[in-house]
Amino acid sequence: MAQFKNNIRKKIEPFRKFKDNAAKSIFAFGGFFIILSIFLIIFFIGKEAVPLFKSYQVDSNKNFLTDKEISENIIDFYPDEYNENLLFVNKDGQLNFYNLNTGKIKYTYSPVLLENETIVSSNSFAGDLDRILALGTSSGRILSFKLKFKLKYTSNLDRIVDLMIIPSTSITLSENAIIKFDLIENEDSVTAVVLDSNKEIKFFHSEENNEEILSESLETSSVNKVYNLTTNLRNPPTDIGLYFHKNKVVAASEGGEIFLWSIENNQVVLLQQFKLSENQINKITMLSGRNSMVISDQNGSNFVFFLINNNLLKIRELPKHEHPIKNAFRGNLKKIFTSVDTKGNVKISSTTSGKELLNFKIKDYDLINFAFKDIGLLSFQNNNIEINEFDIEHPETSLKSTFTKVWYEGFQQPEYVWQSAGGTDDFEPKLSLIPLIFGTLKGTFYAVIFALPIAILAAICVSQFMAPRLKNIIKPVIEIMAALPSVVLGFLAGLWLAPRLDSVLVGVIIFPILLILSSLALPPIWEKIKEKTIIKTEGIQFFVISIPIIIIIFYLGLVLGEFIENTIFFGSFTDWLYQSAGVNYDQRNALVIGIAMGFAVIPIIFTISEDALSNVPQHLVSGSLALGASKWQTALKVVLPSASPGIFSGVMIGIGRAIGETMIVLMATGNTAIMDWDIFNGFRTLAANIAVEIPEAPVGGSLYRMLFLSSIILFMFTFIINSIAETVRIKLRKKYKEL
Repeated sequence: MAQFKNNIRKKIEPFRKFKDNAAKSIFAFGGFFIILSIFLIIFFIGKEAVPLFKSYQVDSNKNFLTDKEISENIIDFYPDEYNENLLFVNKDGQLNFYNLNTGKIKYTYSPVLLENETIVSSNSFAGDLDRILALGTSSGRILSFKLKFKLKYTSNLDRIVDLMIIPSTSITLSENAIIKFDLIENEDSVTAVVLDSNKEIKFFHSEENNEEILSESLETSSVNKVYNLTTNLRNPPTDIGLYFHKNKVVAASEGGEIFLWSIENNQVVLLQQFKLSENQINKITMLSGRNSMVISDQNGSNFVFFLINNNLLKIRELPKHEHPIKNAFRGNLKKIFTSVDTKGNVKISSTTSGKELLNFKIKDYDLINFAFKDIGLLSFQNNNIEINEFDIEHPETSLKSTFTKVWYEGFQQPEYVWQSAGGTDDFEPKLSLIPLIFGTLKGTFYAVIFALPIAILAAICVSQFMAPRLKNIIKPVIEIMAALPSVVLGFLAGLWLAPRLDSVLVGVIIFPILLILSSLALPPIWEKIKEKTIIKTEGIQFFVISIPIIIIIFYLGLVLGEFIENTIFFGSFTDWLYQSAGVNYDQRNALVIGIAMGFAVIPIIFTISEDALSNVPQHLVSGSLALGASKWQTALKVVLPSASPGIFSGVMIGIGRAIGETMIVLMATGNTAIMDWDIFNGFRTLAANIAVEIPEAPVGGSLYRMLFLSSIILFMFTFIINSIAETVRIKLRKKYKEL
């Protein structure tokens, strides 16, 4: 018989080894595949986020030759949005729309000029609907035109850009030639400031964009009066600029001085005068939106200034040139600034963060201009056009702007701000992740404060004091809570809990205080009457008595809260809170989130903690009771320390669940990205922000990639929390394993 068993064992042994090896291989492959999947996810997320902080370079350099006849007498040129056509401005006023690929003029327009009048200066900027081209003449006039570009494609998908020029406004501002000017032209008003050949600064504003009115004698019309701003200047002015208010004029002088005027109610007021530099100011560049400007001096420095409370404040300094600044350009679509020095060195910087984005060198040039879509720099010399093309995709993002305070346009001081979109094309993106990280931690903090005591105390009660029959009912019910969809909890919290909590807020605040006081006062009474109860099973006794008591205490809290609110807080606690402490109560706030997200976290912490408490060796409990300790003493002094590794793991997993929560936060808060620990205010978390912004994020854009960076930070949070949980669990397990 023994021989038979040995033979059978020998026959099945290879098969058993095969199964063991197969199982080991399958498990090993599964573990390896999970780790590989995690690394691939991290790689993909990182791949999408890394371009936010990449360095830029010139993508291509193109050169085009034009006919010498076309290039003669050119004072300036302007490219279309594809850098395929140039609008040449001649001294005699002729405007030629020239195609670089074909080398032919597609369209010519000649404005009506006065006798012996020539074009001295020009400028182009965005209007309400079309681009505006403005020309300064030798007789002191400004002529403006609307540029209507029309795009069409051939059957071979070749792009064709046509141009139509429409006269808009004619204004006389000086008796001398206009060498520099700035203009704001809308459908309902025209504002202009000019620097003429006599070094005088003239300002003009009209609320009616009507050519007949504007062409009248300016001396007889108070509405269309021209103001001379040169009386305060000790040194000749070098450049001028207009703020978006239309009544604020800034000017610079050869002595390095800056002047700020306000023109209102036919009065000129010098608001500010200060010396910025010992060197001559070469250029004032109003940035897109005209909320801020960059001042460039002879020493190669570039300073960003904001207008705050009618005062110019120097906010930051952009990368400096080694040589004097010759030309400077603002970004048309992005918050960038391009400066070119006398040696042809080009620096492109972010005006939001002050970071240098790109630098390169160009050849000598006579004229230069920046591409309409901020994708290139075009220079012109003799009859040669040089185009340096580049694509600065994410100028507003840097480590500094993402994780430190930034002074944004229109703000009184540097702040952490998340605001991804605005109402105009001139909007400055504000993509600081600090408010979102703060909101994530705030929501987690209040959820854990609500869930932690309830979950752990419930786990102690169920595992140590509750009758087994009742435990087998209560524990599965609490575990089923984990299966509730978070969208349902968020829906209930936002539409049901938040309005009701508003009306009984004082009672809800009083309830936990009454509950704590009752838990201290009632146990001695319970010890005296528990023997007289009909139900003799101790665990069931406690359950049957405690539930009605909790309900009664909650009702008393509501009644007492209503009384206190009517007598002490004059009928409205939220109004009193705002008037006395300046705290604004938002209906969807951190308190609502703490309760709703706490219910989502409680089942996780409870289940893991209860399992850890129930798995404490029974001989430890029996030994403690045998030595005369009560059940509470045993639970707190013996069972709780022994189960602490498991309880801590459950708490950390619950925190990880709260950090990654999306739908509850999305539906039950105002999703305002503010940094305030006030429990009565809302917030926005990283996870909720991803859900809110992803439908509006263009693929490959700054917002799109910033959301991927947010997901990396979320992953880091959970990774760090899990690592801490495992480290502490191992240490606690080693500490209590001898028990």
